[in-house]
Amino acid sequence: MAGIFGKALADLASVMNYRLFRQGVISGNIANIDTPGYKAKDAAFDEVLDTRLKLAVTRPGHIQSPGEPSGVSYRITEDPFSRIGNDSNTVDLDREMMKLTQNQILYEASSQMVQSKIEGLKNVIRSIR
Repeated sequence: MAGIFGKALADLASVMNYRLFRQGVISGNIANIDTPGYKAKDAAFDEVLDTRLKLAVTRPGHIQSPGEPSGVSYRITEDPFSRIGNDSNTVDLDREMMKLTQNQILYEASSQMVQSKIEGLKNVIRSIR
């Protein structure tokens, strides 16, 4: 199916997987809101972006990219924008709920794009009959 849509479905699947992973990280922050000393975390997207920006070598004279992506992995970092509370906990419920909502909206947008690609394919198949 990747041949029909090019890399579109594979890229959308990667985005959706990242959004699911980030949802787990954010949910973990919310679950630890009352844990003293807990540091809020977030999923870093820069490695995923770097793997998408690798240049393709189409001729032997081209300069090779420093590394080929072997698989997508996400890095969990401490949230740099968090504030430290009295108990050294850096989870801010309002901020986490905002991140959770934003993440959900972006996941749903990706899902709708996949759905529209599949609907387009269904319409093509129906018109062939």
